[in-house]
Amino acid sequence: MNKRKTFRSFSYFNRVASPKILLLSLQKFGGGAIDSLEMSNALMENRFFHYTLISEGNELSDRFTDSEYRKVIKIKTFASNYLSFLVNTFLLFRWIKLIQTLRKIKPDIVHITHFHIWCIFVYLLRPIFKYKIFYGVHDNPFEPKEEPVFLMNFFEKFFVKKADLILTYSNFMKESIRKYVQNKTIEVLPLGIHSDLCPKFEKEFNPNKESLDVLFFGRLESYKGIDTLVRAYEILKKENLKIKLTIAGRGKIDKDLENKINELGIIFKNYWISNEELCRLIENCDVLVAPYKNATQSGMVSVALAYGVPIIATNVGSFSEYIKDGVNGFLVDVDDYLTLAEKIKVLYQNRWLVVEMAKKAKEIGELYKWNSIMKKAIELYKSYTQEGGYEDE
Repeated sequence: MNKRKTFRSFSYFNRVASPKILLLSLQKFGGGAIDSLEMSNALMENRFFHYTLISEGNELSDRFTDSEYRKVIKIKTFASNYLSFLVNTFLLFRWIKLIQTLRKIKPDIVHITHFHIWCIFVYLLRPIFKYKIFYGVHDNPFEPKEEPVFLMNFFEKFFVKKADLILTYSNFMKESIRKYVQNKTIEVLPLGIHSDLCPKFEKEFNPNKESLDVLFFGRLESYKGIDTLVRAYEILKKENLKIKLTIAGRGKIDKDLENKINELGIIFKNYWISNEELCRLIENCDVLVAPYKNATQSGMVSVALAYGVPIIATNVGSFSEYIKDGVNGFLVDVDDYLTLAEKIKVLYQNRWLVVEMAKKAKEIGELYKWNSIMKKAIELYKSYTQEGGYEDE
């Protein structure tokens, strides 16, 4: 075997053993920022070198740092409005840096953790740079929970159909997506716990505390069942129970509902909640509530398992995969405010149960650590690069 052929064989072996991965997440806030940080950190913990491309506006940008196993690249994106999108995409051409990054890295796989409309350039450039696309689907674009933005929804459905591998965060989502892309391979990477959301945080419960602190957090949307939660709290309020409810998150709600919230003395933080404030809210709460009318998965569940907090949620989407009724929380039917009030009251009257459920939540959370989840991702990276092979250089 001549030296040139030997070199090629050696190069082939190394590239298959350690495929070149670009983890791409251009979402700036919320679950998009948190999940991508958790994934990247888990790859580092597994000593797997990768590139990470994020938006300069990522709220956790300062925690994405270079290391022996990670190279971070940041690009300017656009604000959350059509004008900013049009200006930055078609006038300022900020997405050009995305192309420059792809050309420089020459990744084997681009793992897109959250959809962003600029991801369409990743698809268009695939024939040129010869990489595979792994796409993580959070919500089924073919069955949107709320009225979708047409352009985003159109391109995401197209993207799902064109990805080389679809990744979902639950078995529920896998079956939901399969109806629309029957000829595609779908793998489940469970939604990991948000252990890096509140660094050096240890949740403690005081079973002798007089009041029970109940927390809902997240973007306020009609499908999240805020009206159901308020009706449940109204029942508890009439019984003069010392239960404090906090609703924290930005969004528009019905004026009559907002008036009812103020009338009942519910703590209402209707603005974007920073991670620092969210950590304080989690630290002070005893129970999380997720009374969704429709859902796939939720960051609230990840938080509950990460920090050991009992959670009461509706039995929708993948919630039953993470919440075991009567073990680490309760599952109730959609819009069933009577049962929701009853379950909150059960925990108010039985503080020992709060402590026991908190322990179980932590135990279940151990099964959903990103470190273990991303080991499967690494196996998929290697499997897909081996299957595709490489051309001689």
